[in-house]
Amino acid sequence: MKFILSLLLCPLFILATVNEPWRCELFSGYRNDRIHWYLHQAGQGGQRVYDELYRNLQFWENGLTFRTILRDIAFGVNGSYAAFGKGGTLFQAYNGLSFTNQEAQFQFTPDGWAADTLAYLGYAINLTPDRTYKFILLPLFNFSAHFERIFRSDGQPNPLVSSDAIGASSFSMQSTVPGAMYQTWYGFGLGGAIQIEPGNGAKAQVGYTYHWNRCRLHTKFDEDVSLFNGAGVMTSHQVTHTSLTYSEGGQHGQTGWAELQWYCTRIWRIGFGAQIHYFFTDTAYPSISQQVNGVSQTVDNKLKLRWTSISGWLQSSWEL
Repeated sequence: MKFILSLLLCPLFILATVNEPWRCELFSGYRNDRIHWYLHQAGQGGQRVYDELYRNLQFWENGLTFRTILRDIAFGVNGSYAAFGKGGTLFQAYNGLSFTNQEAQFQFTPDGWAADTLAYLGYAINLTPDRTYKFILLPLFNFSAHFERIFRSDGQPNPLVSSDAIGASSFSMQSTVPGAMYQTWYGFGLGGAIQIEPGNGAKAQVGYTYHWNRCRLHTKFDEDVSLFNGAGVMTSHQVTHTSLTYSEGGQHGQTGWAELQWYCTRIWRIGFGAQIHYFFTDTAYPSISQQVNGVSQTVDNKLKLRWTSISGWLQSSWEL
């Protein structure tokens, strides 16, 4: 906090003016996401009961940025859209099932899209006035929103058959994930960047932001379980439909980024960049409703969610 306050107070003591004309930047690149959320029983040390881990979710991401610095005031806004390429797996696990000592595990193929936007306001502090090179501090305040929608299909195994059954000789279990899982993170952030221009046509920037977010999560999952006796006759059949919805503020996140650009002409620049998001919830209490063989009930479980996104891109920009 002291570091942030010092950055905000620096303009009072450093008299320098930074101006950069409006620029439009197009960027396109690769993005890889990891989403992990799970439920565990309420109470201290509650057992984990359900788990979804999305690994290696691959996107082709394209976006547009407008930015400027006018008399030390830095402003920018950007938006991007990401569509899936090939790759990615959802690992699903059911824990603590009443009819088996086994952890039932399934895998699905995900497909979906994502959209992100950001607007920031900051103050440019030139620490090298009247020099041919520039070293600029940029304390930043921003608002960002991140949306992701994922469909899941091709569940394997289909079904899961095992002789590890409680009160029966075997069981058969099928898991499906109807509809889509979607998550949204949005809120304000505070951080800063360092911008270096060595005077040879290059420009580099690295930055960091800490976020205070509101998180929304919605998904559904179904399980179909049959128990069999020694003669292979079905003795029990249970179908469970589960719907989970969560929406709460006070969640957190961190973002780091780096960019390197070169002037091709006075107006045009080319370059590349990279960025990482790590957003997470504290222990949360979602709304969970179930239908077990047509009978409705509510479930009291706790939720934890982690989202990590790593991206790299090429970019081209021009002066407006």
